[in-house]
Amino acid sequence: MKYTYDLNTNGCLILTADSQERGWLKELANDQGEFTSRAEYEALESLVANSDLDWIRPEEIGALTDAPILGLRKEDGTPEAAWGFMDYAVRSFVQDLIDTGKAVFVS
Repeated sequence: MKYTYDLNTNGCLILTADSQERGWLKELANDQGEFTSRAEYEALESLVANSDLDWIRPEEIGALTDAPILGLRKEDGTPEAAWGFMDYAVRSFVQDLIDTGKAVFVS
């Protein structure tokens, strides 16, 4: 999986998945065909472990949301940039990755 981002105020983080990754992501769905927060973490485990991206907790940035948030951290561990998947109440970003090959997180 790959990502690109824009650090401006209204920037976004775009995750992309190739066809092989999209096939693997489908296997993370539960029996109802849904993606739990655990499945979302598993979907990005390799990306987060091998890049500058990290999961950001909402309280770290003063956000009042349950949206999945990814971001960049300063050397002291504090967030310096954050993007959330704001359609989280409607669908999982994993479903977007499967359906279109990309998921857009907004700043």
